[in-house]
Amino acid sequence: MPKYVLTHCHQPEECAIAIASWKGFVSPLRHGRPFGSCARGGHQIWWTVEAEDEHAALSMLPHYVAHRTVAEEVQEVPLP
Repeated sequence: MPKYVLTHCHQPEECAIAIASWKGFVSPLRHGRPFGSCARGGHQIWWTVEAEDEHAALSMLPHYVAHRTVAEEVQEVPLP
């Protein structure tokens, strides 16, 4: 199954909206603990997910969040 890194960006004044958009949204990501940079002023959140395609990956997010998110397919890179 392909893996995607979802990178969500929002403005500082949108933090509460981004968090509130999860209320009542059914997703395997809900109640998770993604990495985020809001507390440091970056206002980005990252998830790593497995999904059939980019659309399926983004569908795990509430519309408000997904609309501001980039899904990039990734794979492990073996290092010597």
